[in-house]
Amino acid sequence: MSTDEFVEDDDCVSDDRWSDVRMRSDAASAFLERKGWGCLTLADGGCAYSIPMSFGYDGDETVYFHLQTDERSEKMSYLDATERATLLVPEVEPPDWTSVVVRGPIEAVPDDEIDDAYVACAENAWFPACPWPDDRDPTDLEFYKLVADELTGRTSVVGQ
Repeated sequence: MSTDEFVEDDDCVSDDRWSDVRMRSDAASAFLERKGWGCLTLADGGCAYSIPMSFGYDGDETVYFHLQTDERSEKMSYLDATERATLLVPEVEPPDWTSVVVRGPIEAVPDDEIDDAYVACAENAWFPACPWPDDRDPTDLEFYKLVADELTGRTSVVGQ
């Protein structure tokens, strides 16, 4: 699906300093609902760790991830240390591009929100066919959520 199917002139705010435009929050939200994967960045002090991730978006402010939770993994170490995570969701169809960034705290989903996480992931997450190699036993899966305290988007597409 092309970005010009959801971004119209009134969905964007022109910024004369840049060749691109800032997306309105409802257009950025619609983009997240369509995509289902992005790059999640975690941090421990001054060291960052980025991983491609499937996600479900509730259409409001919460992004859900279904993570393999092997306690020996580097990912879990960074997850435990991260106070504020960043999710970058890009789309590139040269010469056009769009990107949405979501920032906020990340934490395990409490039991009373598990159904919400399943619904969001079922509606728009993309999952790889096999998330672990044949020679390794599957690890436990657990839901995590990133609650947006910042959601921004930019695009090169202006109402075509």
